[in-house]
Amino acid sequence: MAKNVYGIDLGTTYSCIAYVDETEHVTVIKNEDGHNITPSVVYFENAEKVVVGEAAKDCAYIEPANTIMFVKSLMGKTDYVKTCYGRDLSPEEVSSFILRKLAMDATKALDCEVKDVVITCPAYFGTAEREATRNAGIIAGLNVMDVINEPTAAAIYYGVNKEHAKKTILIYDLGGGTFDVTVMKIDDEVIDIICCDGNHSLGGKDWDERVMSDLEARFRDQTGTEDEFDEENMQALRSAAEKAKKNLSARDVVKVALNIMGLRGQVVYSREDFETSTAELLNTTVDITRNAIETAERILADRGEELKLDEILLVGGSTRMPQVTRSIIENFGIEPKTLDPDEAVAKGAAMYAMILAADLQAKEEQRREEEGERPMEEEEKVDADRIERLVGTRKKIIYSTTKSYAVRALVNNEPKCCNLIIKNHSLGDDLEISASREFGTAEDNMDNVDIAVYENDYMDEYFEVDDNLLLGNVSLTLPGNLPEGSPIEVLFTLKSNGLLKVYGKDTTTGNDVSAELTSQGIMTQEEVEEIKKKSQDITVI
Repeated sequence: MAKNVYGIDLGTTYSCIAYVDETEHVTVIKNEDGHNITPSVVYFENAEKVVVGEAAKDCAYIEPANTIMFVKSLMGKTDYVKTCYGRDLSPEEVSSFILRKLAMDATKALDCEVKDVVITCPAYFGTAEREATRNAGIIAGLNVMDVINEPTAAAIYYGVNKEHAKKTILIYDLGGGTFDVTVMKIDDEVIDIICCDGNHSLGGKDWDERVMSDLEARFRDQTGTEDEFDEENMQALRSAAEKAKKNLSARDVVKVALNIMGLRGQVVYSREDFETSTAELLNTTVDITRNAIETAERILADRGEELKLDEILLVGGSTRMPQVTRSIIENFGIEPKTLDPDEAVAKGAAMYAMILAADLQAKEEQRREEEGERPMEEEEKVDADRIERLVGTRKKIIYSTTKSYAVRALVNNEPKCCNLIIKNHSLGDDLEISASREFGTAEDNMDNVDIAVYENDYMDEYFEVDDNLLLGNVSLTLPGNLPEGSPIEVLFTLKSNGLLKVYGKDTTTGNDVSAELTSQGIMTQEEVEEIKKKSQDITVI
């Protein structure tokens, strides 16, 4: 463990890296261009060199075929993004280039190696997405201390960890490509995450696409062109739409100059046009927020408590749109707080990294003392006193499950999915939850049982089989002479980092198995190391 640790917000459209400096300020580290945030865009200049950031974003208009954007939306869902210069690229490898760029720029800025990091992800990310995020960091050559939920990181930065008053807060996190809502209770000792909800494919880019559609329609009306726009012109249109959207946060009307297909036009676009066109998207976030509040009310009612929201915190660059604040006030009657929407998540992750480093350091010092090894050198240590001064009285974080996990089984001779772990269930003081259930073999003399695991958002015990929700499989070998209906116990254990372990046991013979899930969405350790080795041959600038 190095003395300096870092927090990284690996975003859909922009990414950011932060650390706690020697004066106990949480500081965003500027990139090589002097900016606090880096576009999450990767451009393959050739087979040996990739460009990341603003320069890559500019290349998207010139060479879209060799440019990759919005890769976060593919994490844990596929093993393939695009082929560039004969190289098949996975989301993990593309994301690793972004992480390498952040670490490289931070290393130059601080004249200090950037190695130990906490990376953030949306709260509702499941096992495959979290593993993909962790693997991207490993491929980038980083030591990933943990993967923390974005709303939790934001809450830490907003000062929740310093507060002593009891309160309940809602974090509304609208980023470039994802939307997250989390409800949590705070008291003197605990941050208790009650529930979360979200949409992994809804974000600022969707607002951009609505503006693109509007601009394209008006441009066609002006010029009379009916030709189909190629990818290069669509990228130019996307750039104009994004700029118009940002300008409308401060202005009522913008004039958008367009040069497409050799034709020129100027579109007058108002904030009213923009808000009318995107009202459906905003209403979707309101519906998700309302559902999260209703879920929190039910959970707290089961505890004999009543929900009273004290604060709503806005996170994510897309919350700068005036319509967001206005809609929250209109629908929930609370004036939301906004602070560093682009940077809050990275800063909170940096604070969490310091806390985590101090805990790991204490365990390492104890181990060395018990085993008679030399004490840690001062230059190896994180300043524990500095951490306490930074975050005040440290609170324990109690997580809740962000997904439900089920097993496929026959119920009344019909295939069904049976949830063992239910979404929004507290992980408690142990920061993990286990659930088991006994099933029976489907036939006589089965040689093995395939335990199919489904990750889902259902709150009911049973639901119809949907193989789009299949997370993976674990195979349990049987002695082969068991009769139909022989008992098989399946145990799920889910930890606070969102990673699921599956255990199966043939209770007749006592034979059990603990195995990693076999899934197309999760890389094996061997695959990660192979990609890491190959990626080292590629220069990132």
